Amino acid sequence: MSTPVAHASGTSTRSATMPRLGDRGESVRTLQRALIAAGIAVRGGADGIFGQSTQSALRTFQSAKGLVASGEIDPSTAFLLGLGPSPAFPKRGDRGAAVTTMQNALIAAGLSVRGGADGIFGAGTTTAVTSFQSARGLTATGVVDITTAIALGIAPASATNPANTAPASTAPVTTAPNTAAPATSTPATSTPATTAPAPVLVVAAGQRGESVMRLQRALIAAGMTVRGGADGVFGAATTNAVTSYQRAVSIAATGQVDTLTAQFLGLVAAPTLPTFGDRGPAVTDLQNRLIAAGITVKGGADGVFGVATRVSLRAFQTARRIPVTGVLDLRTALQLGVVPGLVSSQPSSSSPSSTTPASTSPSSTVPITTVSISVFPVLGPCWFSDTWMAPRAGGRRHEGVDIIARTGQPLYAVVDGTITRQFFDRPGSLGGNALRLTAADGTYFHYAHLSTFAEGIGLDSRVVAGQVIGYVGSTGSSSAPHLHFEYHPGGGAAVNPFPIVKAVDGCRSTTPPTTAAASTTVPASTTTPAP
Repeated sequence: MSTPVAHASGTSTRSATMPRLGDRGESVRTLQRALIAAGIAVRGGADGIFGQSTQSALRTFQSAKGLVASGEIDPSTAFLLGLGPSPAFPKRGDRGAAVTTMQNALIAAGLSVRGGADGIFGAGTTTAVTSFQSARGLTATGVVDITTAIALGIAPASATNPANTAPASTAPVTTAPNTAAPATSTPATSTPATTAPAPVLVVAAGQRGESVMRLQRALIAAGMTVRGGADGVFGAATTNAVTSYQRAVSIAATGQVDTLTAQFLGLVAAPTLPTFGDRGPAVTDLQNRLIAAGITVKGGADGVFGVATRVSLRAFQTARRIPVTGVLDLRTALQLGVVPGLVSSQPSSSSPSSTTPASTSPSSTVPITTVSISVFPVLGPCWFSDTWMAPRAGGRRHEGVDIIARTGQPLYAVVDGTITRQFFDRPGSLGGNALRLTAADGTYFHYAHLSTFAEGIGLDSRVVAGQVIGYVGSTGSSSAPHLHFEYHPGGGAAVNPFPIVKAVDGCRSTTPPTTAAASTTVPASTTTPAP
């Protein structure tokens, strides 16, 4: 068999049936809808025009999946978007050049392949593939699927293909001494942790450059303080921030950016996990793990991810004091042992995984009276009350203040700062369209349930107090139009925002605040939502 491999330029032949820059029509709309369904914002929506905004969205998707961000639809991109069949990859029993290429990729990743790169996909190669998958936090099946192929660099347009001139930081910097799976929690087939190879590092201490900047931006977006900011230097400050983040998500606090840490931070693709509606052995394994953890699964381990399994996941998440979603996310999978990795002690609160644990949270040392906001976040008329820690569905507690207002009323930056995180509405989303505004000292404010974002506002946008950054809506888990507003002093756990919001109560004012001109904004006087 022949296996498609990325071209030396980093791109593969584009299918003639796929749309490209400049095209118009239904095929472009199908592409745009697929991008939006994948959580990627397409400016202008599914308008059927393949322009710069669609190409930019496509590049964002490709980068997130570990592909070369070419802006063209290669076979890997098409498959991951649901627009085409899966590229063919070697399977057990195959022989030939494609198998040799895969074996060489395994060896380059530090795995020992019994018999070497002999072009025969037998038991030795299957063992090496399984060990590679375990080391990368993938489902250890021994089968080369698209995710494994991308991680190995043998998928069309894979960014990790050595021929693609990938940054050095994406290559492993340690060499595994043998084929033992490095799992330290238990899938049943895992080799004991004492024989595990050293973790594969995605970014290493001492490195400099864009890969380090991406790491630092991800840490800042996750609410961590990186002294010196995103300066591209992996020194002591970045190591400390990585350690704090690892503690926050309850993984081994090593200060090293291994694959698991990179997956939590969104720097590399997370493993494919069972989702609602799935059936098969992976679901059976999940259900057995829930049962082993003392959680009742109605109907038992029947291999069907239905309502009963979702309810059981919620019960497990509640017991482990992690965000209760009913979704098998990476953190829940780690706690269950579905993916390998060392689980450390739990944080002392049920705050989202991106927040710092209470023991290290700046909020425990920064009195609320030391921080104030200069602008009210919503244009009046509006209404709000103190609902801090009010009960919410799924055992959650309300960690903000809800400001009730009409759909489309402008939302303002309450301080000067940077948009360090942007969320897009999707099925099952709690906050819907949301933004995180971070001030210079690391304090951040979370805006949720937006109907839409202001023109020009996105990740890394610098804004000034009083600048329009979005519009009131009811996206996500919301029954009425309002702004959910959170306050995280110093980048730590949420603190009741009612006192600082009440201090500048602007609900009776219909006059927009004054603000200095900003580089990425609609004017502060805008009172209608962006299209």
